[in-house]
Amino acid sequence: MIKFLEMREKLKNNAYPVLCVYGNDNWLRRKAIANICESLNVVDDGYNVDYLDNPVIADIKMACMTPALFCDKKIIVCENFVFPDGNKAQNVKQEIADIVKYYDGSFCLVFVADTEKNFDIAGVETINCNHLDKDNVSRWIVSFCKRQQVSVDSLCAGKLAIYCLCDMSRVAVETQKLIDYGEFTLESIEQLVHKDAEYIVYDLSQVIAAKNGAKAIETYRGLVASGEEPRALFALLYNFYRRAYYVKTSDFPTTELAEYLGVRAGAVSFAKDTAAKYKPMQLKRALDCFKDADVKLKAFVDDNEVMTTLILKLIAL
Repeated sequence: MIKFLEMREKLKNNAYPVLCVYGNDNWLRRKAIANICESLNVVDDGYNVDYLDNPVIADIKMACMTPALFCDKKIIVCENFVFPDGNKAQNVKQEIADIVKYYDGSFCLVFVADTEKNFDIAGVETINCNHLDKDNVSRWIVSFCKRQQVSVDSLCAGKLAIYCLCDMSRVAVETQKLIDYGEFTLESIEQLVHKDAEYIVYDLSQVIAAKNGAKAIETYRGLVASGEEPRALFALLYNFYRRAYYVKTSDFPTTELAEYLGVRAGAVSFAKDTAAKYKPMQLKRALDCFKDADVKLKAFVDDNEVMTTLILKLIAL
């Protein structure tokens, strides 16, 4: 298995007839395919890269046997490929193994999948494109900037990563924006990068967990003044504390818990930071506070009054 951040080096030094690009980050999967094309000097111009959607094994074999028009090597990208059930799956695996066995160097076959399941086939290499954590996103930022002759320290890269909640689609856009701006510093990140809504709520939760009532109310009022709706903040804060409770009371790894909760891995990492400041029973009482506040909101009690009371109750846990 090749990790996404290692793939450039691996592709530079090795030839892979069949690859499986798998994972839950679509941006990484698209970038992995682009990196494969680049490593083989293949331009994705509609002639030398075949995209097969929901193919059967016969379609794949035919594509591998059809030569490229304008370059030495052709890339076949298979999306939504489904292995049959039972013994038929083993037959398909053997046919893929035969493609590797009789590989003549004229093509590179790339499967795109959610998981690596069923791709434990001799000669098939997998590329892990699951969500990256903060440290790996920071390393990507530093490496990307270095390739564009821009020096960025790990502190700045880490701040950008958490502001974007480690969402690589946003990270890539914001990184390029800072490079184009010509200044990649803590100050320019603060000025130019829009904080993800999850980070805004994380920031508020940290002040609440520190039991700083005045700062918490000031932070909340500042968010409302900047255009955030109280009810929207209520929903975000509730979901944040609910995640913190699940993190505190379960042993699931970050990526698995993120998938279960339907959020990005960065959101779970933020929840972990806050959960560490509470005991499980305190987080259970926090959820009860949200339940009481929800009843008041549905009874049309003033939104700001409900939110202010809720924040003070959370501080008092």
